[in-house]
Amino acid sequence: MKVVPLPSEGLRIGRPLPFSVRDGSGAVLLARGSTIETSKQLELLKSRAIFIDMAEMESVQRAYNGQLDQMLRQDVALGRIASARPDYDSLPMPGAAKAVERPLDWPNLQMRLRMLLVNPNGADWIARLRTLRDDILALVERSPDRALMRLMYDASNEFQDYSANHSLFVCVLASMACTQLPGWQAGWAEPLTLASLTMNLAFTQTQDDLARQAGPLSEMQKGALRDHPERAAALLAEIGVDDPMWLHAVRHHHTAPSGPMAGRSPEETIARLIRRADRYAARLSPRKSRPASSPTAAAQVALLDEGGHTDEAGQALIRTLGLYPPGVWVKLQCGEIAMVVRRTAIAKAPVVVSLVGRTGMPLAVPALRNTRLPDFAVTGAVAPAQVKVRPNLDLLEKA
Repeated sequence: MKVVPLPSEGLRIGRPLPFSVRDGSGAVLLARGSTIETSKQLELLKSRAIFIDMAEMESVQRAYNGQLDQMLRQDVALGRIASARPDYDSLPMPGAAKAVERPLDWPNLQMRLRMLLVNPNGADWIARLRTLRDDILALVERSPDRALMRLMYDASNEFQDYSANHSLFVCVLASMACTQLPGWQAGWAEPLTLASLTMNLAFTQTQDDLARQAGPLSEMQKGALRDHPERAAALLAEIGVDDPMWLHAVRHHHTAPSGPMAGRSPEETIARLIRRADRYAARLSPRKSRPASSPTAAAQVALLDEGGHTDEAGQALIRTLGLYPPGVWVKLQCGEIAMVVRRTAIAKAPVVVSLVGRTGMPLAVPALRNTRLPDFAVTGAVAPAQVKVRPNLDLLEKA
């Protein structure tokens, strides 16, 4: 797919989009028919590079050419014609049957969450959050390994929109690992996933700023970091959330105590799992001040509690993900560097695709490797900063 830059003047508040807004790779951020509802959401989109599909841009160009032709027939001054801009309001609107397309892919879900978190207002805010959560879980259920590959790779390579992407990643991790916990009940998944998505609700912009900050935290930033769980819970209650398990998990996602999981209340169980998934995901993510950790280092953080003892919630997480989850880089016995694309029943032998040869040069053609064979056995994880190849994830998903 070919995309071209979309001028921000093509975006309007309160009007369904007549085209899809995309990122530089062509992935949908906001689908055709979606509506930008507030100035905050508009500012968020204007703060980043946005694109439009070439075919949809041709529709814009045709409308623009018709606009110029009409101005010429009306003998409009040439100066005004020269300064004219495309009239995006004249583009045909989506039909009622296709009012809001919902392409279930991660860039779209990440952007939708970001727009919800920066503007937690409106009578339907909770309903929109639940719809988004349902879309997230549907995409995970469709292909768990694909979900992990996309989110693991994104977490270890990007810190734009860090706060929303991190919360979405934690939601996916917790939803996948929760059934491994002793005594887990299906009804707890609802507050678990919603709390994961909203745990940093009052901290979104500050958390994004901290990810891009090279220096130490100021005293004000330390205070915001310390207080944000309580402020997030208070804001959720103000919006209308009355689920005590959801609110408790948000309030205690940094303070849920360590120790055996048996006998804990449901809300304490949820908070503890979120805390471990939060720490694991954070270690995989780079900051301006430090590179991302390797998956084995992140796994160690998840497996050991604050006192250095084995943590049951962390065990559930790593048992679900494996030592080398999809989306991470690994070194093979032969010297190649590969990306993990799928988990297997053997934690140390995932399905991988080699992208860097033993000489350190990128392979001309990615090669699927059987890690059960001695020459292709995984010898360890590789930190993302050590790999200079940018993988084609769409291609790797087909391996």
